[in-house]
Amino acid sequence: MKKDLSILHIAVLLFGLSGLFGKLIEAPAQVIVSGRVIFAAIFLYIVLKFKNEKIEMSSPTSRKIIIFQGSLLFLHWFSFFQAIKLSNVALGLLSFSSFPIFTTFMEPLFFKEKLERGKVITAMITFIGISMVIPLNGIDIKMLSGIGMGVFSGFSFAILALMNKKFSNSVSGIQLTFYQCLGASFCSIPVLLLWNQIPSGKDIFFMLILGVVFTGIAHTLFVMSLKRISASTVSVTTCLEPVYGIIFAAFILGEIPSLKIISGSVLIIFAAVSATKTTVFKDKPAV
Repeated sequence: MKKDLSILHIAVLLFGLSGLFGKLIEAPAQVIVSGRVIFAAIFLYIVLKFKNEKIEMSSPTSRKIIIFQGSLLFLHWFSFFQAIKLSNVALGLLSFSSFPIFTTFMEPLFFKEKLERGKVITAMITFIGISMVIPLNGIDIKMLSGIGMGVFSGFSFAILALMNKKFSNSVSGIQLTFYQCLGASFCSIPVLLLWNQIPSGKDIFFMLILGVVFTGIAHTLFVMSLKRISASTVSVTTCLEPVYGIIFAAFILGEIPSLKIISGSVLIIFAAVSATKTTVFKDKPAV
């Protein structure tokens, strides 16, 4: 269990840093996602071939993942990067972190599990932490739209996380991630044709790093952690993502967080730590 939590936290760190690419890459959000999933799919295909794992794109399970989860993954990442483009790294990441709230209340419906009071409390603490970082004074339409996109990104990710938990027992983490990125790559074809431009060399390099390290590797580690940890606990733990992102955004982009953002992040960390302790002592392997 502790090994699974370590894997999860490494994935969360990489996820948190991926948000910075929304500012580092000048191309539109949909192009960033297109480059991300294409490079990730190529990398994961090579890994699967190296590990001699079967690639069965014609099976009913793989088709469902490619079509439905691939499209959902593209939509999730588009809204995520669009949120950062419209606002900033801190608000984009923190509004996206609303997904544990959605996951906590949807998980019992997906898996017919009892809604636990402790998980509801940690989800509510997360909600309070997120609410604290939203600027109420002098907010403009662009910033508000960014927050809205971030919340939608959180909602779509909650559905994706629950679907991942369902399929993680029938396919390996690398296969699952490959099928998702492959399906999302199909969605990128019309996007790139409509954009009709060639990204700069810098943007292509950043999208390559984003696809291989911060997607291919990070997403696989995240999916692996779902096998023994409940989706709601994973979701709350992943709320450390904005904390990592905010810290590195301050050093790399010069986006210094305000006292409100720091206070909200502290609450989010508290909820994540509480969820982690609950996992270590109470959670059992998913069946």
